[in-house]
Amino acid sequence: MKQLFLSLSALLLGTIVYAPQAFAQAKCAQGYVWREAARDDYVCVTPQTRQQAWSDNAQQDARRAGRGQYGYETCKQGYVWREATANDKVCVPPATRDQAHYDNSQARQRVQAQRID
Repeated sequence: MKQLFLSLSALLLGTIVYAPQAFAQAKCAQGYVWREAARDDYVCVTPQTRQQAWSDNAQQDARRAGRGQYGYETCKQGYVWREATANDKVCVPPATRDQAHYDNSQARQRVQAQRID
């Protein structure tokens, strides 16, 4: 199991970043797990969504065009950047990006803060 993280942050609708202090010593509410789409991704999602993020990460090279407007990070036709975090440029189907944005918007409701005594 992953070690306890001291600072947690999440991107809300791709624009608002939560302060890490707000989630100090936090864990996901029952039924949710960390998405782990990237190293700095601490948004709580269903286990199925986390598995999808891992699968998308494993396929990232196959979904890149290799050249284009964004160089190596240009997605093949039919794919878009996931944008689970501010720097997330993994290419996914548009519905997966929509899911990531929705999960980000629900981040505060899915975390269970722990008391620090």
